[in-house]
Amino acid sequence: MPKRKNGELPMPAGWEVGREFDGKIFFIDHTNHRTTWVDPRDRYMKPLSFADCKGSELPYGWEELYDPHVGLYYTDHVNQVNQLEDPRAQWRQQQEVMLKDYLQTAQEDLAAKKEIYRIKQQRLSLAKHEYQYLTDALLATGQPGVRDSSTSCKCDRLSKHGL
Repeated sequence: MPKRKNGELPMPAGWEVGREFDGKIFFIDHTNHRTTWVDPRDRYMKPLSFADCKGSELPYGWEELYDPHVGLYYTDHVNQVNQLEDPRAQWRQQQEVMLKDYLQTAQEDLAAKKEIYRIKQQRLSLAKHEYQYLTDALLATGQPGVRDSSTSCKCDRLSKHGL
């Protein structure tokens, strides 16, 4: 389905398009008795955050403007702020910082889990050695009914089959 443009959507109830003497379009909200540069249809057509933007798209409320004295600048109509730095670059920098922090935390978690695994392997090895030591000590006593665990398994299997 092709993406629709704002001009293809009707203005919401209570809204009207106005035009400045220099031709710049603004929007009149008769319900709240306010004007704005932000097209009210944008909230349905534009991404609501930088995370949702594709390519060089700006989210709802943002506008890229040109001034002959300053060059390109950006206006956030929602927060009523102007800035020279491209907000998309700022957003990407924030994402990179967050990603680096996440990767650092993940590496630290992985190192901790590896250490826990190493300790558990050591404990398992000690338990096996202790088991073998106790089994050997018990067999050395020569008490009747004490069998080697490997022979007891074979004997149990043979007796199940009637051999």
